[in-house]
Amino acid sequence: MYSLRKSKKGFTLIELMVVVAIIGVLALLGLRMYTGQQDKAKNAIVKANASTVHTLIQGNMADISNDWANAATAVDALDITDNATHTDTAGMKNPYSPTVPSIVLATVVALSGDSGTAMSGTVIGGCVYVLADATVPYKYYVRGVDGNGNFAGDLMTAQR
Repeated sequence: MYSLRKSKKGFTLIELMVVVAIIGVLALLGLRMYTGQQDKAKNAIVKANASTVHTLIQGNMADISNDWANAATAVDALDITDNATHTDTAGMKNPYSPTVPSIVLATVVALSGDSGTAMSGTVIGGCVYVLADATVPYKYYVRGVDGNGNFAGDLMTAQR
């Protein structure tokens, strides 16, 4: 017997368009979350770099009898930065700009207690700043800066 029923296999154009629209919305949401995660990862690298510098300075002060007059002398004594190639022998990289070194020395303008937040010069994102306390010998502040120029992580103090 001959059947007059049509076989309906497949999807209509409207169904396919709805599925494509849903996939597009999900992709946009995922992209927004991915961008935020990249910033968080870069800030985590900056915090890790600051912690590495802090540990190196503190360890060097404990192990070696040194006479560091300022932050530049302290960082140079560690021999961790090659400003010509913008690389650090401690394995640190600036996550925001590979052509900028990870460690920048800043001069203290004024300190309010242990804040260590007043610096001179332009603040470069992704860098670790080492500041020498002008009032207390052998006291250094270490701070990381995120991509927006804000401080990332806690202020770390290395002191003899």
